[in-house]
Amino acid sequence: MEKKRTRVQLSCTACRARKLKCCRTHPCTNCEKRNEASTCVFIGRGPRGKISSNGRTSPTHVQDRLQHLENLILSFTQRQQQQQQQQQEKSDNVGEPQQVVNPGVQHTPPASSVPSSISLGEMQQAQQEEESETSPPDPGRLVVRETGMRYIDGAHWSAILEEISGVKEYLRNNEEMGLSDEEGEDEEMVRPSNAPTLLLGLHREMTMDELLDGLPARPVVDRVVAMFVGLNEPMTVLVHFPTFQKQYNQFWSRPKEVSVAWLGLLYAVLTISMSVYMRTGEPLPAELGEATEAVQRFRHLTAQCLVQSNYTVPGRFKVEALFLYTMCEFYRSEDAQVGVSFLLNMTIRLAMRSGYHRDPHQFPNISPFEGEMRRRVWAIMRQLDILISFQVGVPRCVQDWQQDVEPPRNISDEEFGESTVELPPSRPETELTTVSYIRGKSRIMAVFGKISDLAYSRDPMTYDVTLALDRQLDEARDILPPALKMRPLNQCLVDSSYLILRRYTLELLYQKARCVLHRRYLGEVHTNLRYAFSRWVCMSASKEILRHQADIYHETQPGGILYRDRQFPNSLQTADYLLAAMIICLELSQNPTGTLTGSTDEDVAVVIRGREDLLSTIETSHRIFAQQRRRSADAQKAYAALTIMLRRLKARKQDSEQLASAQPPPYGSWTGQPYPVGVDPMGITPEYQSLDVIGEMLDAPTNLDWNLWDQQMQSIADTGVGLWGDNVPEIDHN
Repeated sequence: MEKKRTRVQLSCTACRARKLKCCRTHPCTNCEKRNEASTCVFIGRGPRGKISSNGRTSPTHVQDRLQHLENLILSFTQRQQQQQQQQQEKSDNVGEPQQVVNPGVQHTPPASSVPSSISLGEMQQAQQEEESETSPPDPGRLVVRETGMRYIDGAHWSAILEEISGVKEYLRNNEEMGLSDEEGEDEEMVRPSNAPTLLLGLHREMTMDELLDGLPARPVVDRVVAMFVGLNEPMTVLVHFPTFQKQYNQFWSRPKEVSVAWLGLLYAVLTISMSVYMRTGEPLPAELGEATEAVQRFRHLTAQCLVQSNYTVPGRFKVEALFLYTMCEFYRSEDAQVGVSFLLNMTIRLAMRSGYHRDPHQFPNISPFEGEMRRRVWAIMRQLDILISFQVGVPRCVQDWQQDVEPPRNISDEEFGESTVELPPSRPETELTTVSYIRGKSRIMAVFGKISDLAYSRDPMTYDVTLALDRQLDEARDILPPALKMRPLNQCLVDSSYLILRRYTLELLYQKARCVLHRRYLGEVHTNLRYAFSRWVCMSASKEILRHQADIYHETQPGGILYRDRQFPNSLQTADYLLAAMIICLELSQNPTGTLTGSTDEDVAVVIRGREDLLSTIETSHRIFAQQRRRSADAQKAYAALTIMLRRLKARKQDSEQLASAQPPPYGSWTGQPYPVGVDPMGITPEYQSLDVIGEMLDAPTNLDWNLWDQQMQSIADTGVGLWGDNVPEIDHN
């Protein structure tokens, strides 16, 4: 039986509902008589055109046609959703597999999905014309509201609707056209009922008065904020201090009018400031009470402000406040925390919804000041995304092709502000500003991001790609500002301690990237001399990392040049030290006598020669972790791992020496003797089952699984201090 043809609706929806004859003008006569012009909506071919006396289409008619086009797109999307749902139900009922659409093959949409006012032939012709030309990249659309900004990708239906709304807004002058329910809401102090319970539904709502009552007196807050300004931490660049000072003064003059998101930003600033000073042992204002309780209280109030502001919806100050809250959790412990990676991913998603991943120069409605601050925030978030994702063993959240943001300019806060019409040019790299470190680190981090991508990739990688990335890494290090390049400590006597620490941080990142890039070839280097260069890189980088560990530890002790701005090793550095120690142990386990195995490369020989020196380097690292293991679970983990490494190495050394000097035993006397004479089997077997990966890699260095190493080391850190206790045996370094 032939399917009945769907009739095209010519009347407006109001006349159709009332079953009245419609004149098909917009608004129609019936709707005008009832003063219901806003309900006059056409879904079919639209209203009849009204031609002005001069023969041109009137603005009113343009509005009518735009209204019709908007309704048509909405109807089209709804129809597509219904068809997909019906097709899914049909497939489920019949049991047939769903059709898989190949992105590389063009498919003609079915006639039923084409709007009635557009013929199928016209759509095919338009599609062919579109394919014949290369379309420019669509920057998307940034919707600016008083409550903040929201980014819409050019491929999203919302972008098309927003374009239509923009034209209508222009034609109707000052008439407001909201894109969605989200954009029209007052985001302050609102928690939507349909929000995920896990994200927003587990907190007791606090009133604005309760949130404000959590602040101490202004003199106390002034002191803690001043401490934040003097931290010299990289993350402080996302706060433009002259603008923050202005907002801060306005807050104290009219606290009831403050944005909840900005209040959360203030609480995050206070929390971070107190957390850092607690870790360095500096005293806090006595009015705050017990330091640990004060930090916990302010961190809780920061979270409350974020929840009350509905941080899942883009808005002003929300990205910065959520990022600083993530840093509050990062400073909460000296150990690795998987929860920080979840918070950072949420922050990045919110930033992308707000358009931070697109360079501001593409959107004229963003001021130069706000655009530059967005570049700073995005640069810091990308760096942490790569580092923390690699630490917890997952791919990074943002890939290079998903963003096009330029680096922030090398200018200080005093050179631009909210009234800036045009940003000043970037200063030379030789001049240090507040963002010089972020710019230099971003270059190295960009290469390390590619290296980490390859570490998680399932596709094979050629050695030429490895060498190309190695060159890029060297280039990124070479173009660092001279003041940020590594130099001996005896040449840093007039430099500030925070500048010296930043040099160490950049150098450790560079050496770590070299190890991660070349470590995959350590298992093949003894059978294929082509990879001798990778062996040399890994060994030289590992030695540098452990040497820097010893220097930092020594100079952060009382009397050292880094003591005033001392910082305890965080979990990121601990993982780097462990990786370097493991690489050296692999070399020593393969080469117990200190002789080279099949290589005549003099450069490799210079680095690897001196077994006792390499062993002494690991023992020094072991002593450092022994001093720090009471303070950090990660330090306890590193101490236990190095204990096993040293035990294995010393057992093999003893084994080798005994075999070299001993006489062959009588025939048959070795029956039932699985270990060499004089070697304690308990001194070889590790006591920690969770660290079996170390023994497995040392026993089979030609079959290395570095992904397993990363996962095992991280999984150990997640279990907490209780796993290790205090039963790690002491190692005699004599």
